[in-house]
Amino acid sequence: MPAPDLSSLEKIQAELRRYEHPLLEFGAVEHPGGVQVIISLKVADILEPYTFVIPHRDLQDPRYGWRFQNLLFNYIHDYMIETFTHTPHHIGT
Repeated sequence: MPAPDLSSLEKIQAELRRYEHPLLEFGAVEHPGGVQVIISLKVADILEPYTFVIPHRDLQDPRYGWRFQNLLFNYIHDYMIETFTHTPHHIGT
């Protein structure tokens, strides 16, 4: 008997288990219209978690694994860049 199809949440949770990072942890929760992915620091109380939503339709893409990795890496990059408290481009400095 074939295995039942995974729900969108289960599919993303399975994909997230394939990723390990020394500073970050990953999670996912149901969200209207998709699944919310949560990126947070393993060290608590430094930064708020970073979240993004993957629509259900994106999980049907045959290249889902590659697209997910691309999204995850892009959002990790955004998360880290947004942690800067000061850069040379801040106005008034």
